[in-house]
Amino acid sequence: MKGTLVWSDDLLSYDFGEGHPMRSERCRLGAQEIMKIEGIEVVPPRKATDEEILLFHTPEYVNLVKHGAPASADTPTEGLYEPALWSVGATLTAIDKAMEHGGVAVNVCGGWHHAERSRGKGFCIFNDIGVGIEYARKNHGIKRVMVIDWDVHHGDGTWKGFRDDPDVFTVSIHQHPSTQYPYTSGFEDENDDRNINIPIMPGESEEEAIKKLVPLFPRIIPPFMPELLIIQMGVDGHKDDPMSGISLTERFYHAVAPVLARCSRKRKFPVVLLGGGGFNFPKTAHLWRSIVEDFINVE
Repeated sequence: MKGTLVWSDDLLSYDFGEGHPMRSERCRLGAQEIMKIEGIEVVPPRKATDEEILLFHTPEYVNLVKHGAPASADTPTEGLYEPALWSVGATLTAIDKAMEHGGVAVNVCGGWHHAERSRGKGFCIFNDIGVGIEYARKNHGIKRVMVIDWDVHHGDGTWKGFRDDPDVFTVSIHQHPSTQYPYTSGFEDENDDRNINIPIMPGESEEEAIKKLVPLFPRIIPPFMPELLIIQMGVDGHKDDPMSGISLTERFYHAVAPVLARCSRKRKFPVVLLGGGGFNFPKTAHLWRSIVEDFINVE
């Protein structure tokens, strides 16, 4: 499968400063690892425009970010409006490339799934997934989008943004929200015909999580027939990540990614991979690379 990495040093500006977990070093290391994959194409991002951000976010919220008002206690915005535009623009570039060649495109500086239409939170200023869905509809004429999110945290902003939209299917695999941020969503009783939450309790075996997931995707993808698959490939559920209270290993990602890669190849829909969480920086970079390799090398 053809693969593209969207990267330039402009994305290093999405950095929340010393002492904050959200440092751009994690993305730099991830990009360097992915560049080692044979045949990977590297293209530069562009900045998103205000009009593109407004495809998902409210004018009032965008104006607050422009003026540096904190999105939340853990999410500063002062001096970060332009960096956030680069990050979202990198996701839009990835969508363009994936739609162009029908393969997989990667933005490690993306996957900001906690930002809601009218506010940011959880290290997420603008929700590039939400903006990307609306952008793909407007600019590529597609209708149905599936979002699969295996970050350790529930993808609450994405889910809330599209929970009444029958043409967006969200799947989130995450640490049980009774024990992990955002605490208020990601429960199984929110599941319906266009949203599936698979919470993992601390102490639950990795084997059980894999058994829930591997049969799921071939069952839900053919009836929905997505025209684009966006994956938030956060790896902060890995047992060595400081954010994790669950015990996933490389085996989990190598079990899940190839199934989705084969579905993509068989059903002929493009895939966009977004970095999401991962705060054990060298480990994060290696895990991201292995996931991308699983997609590119699928048979």
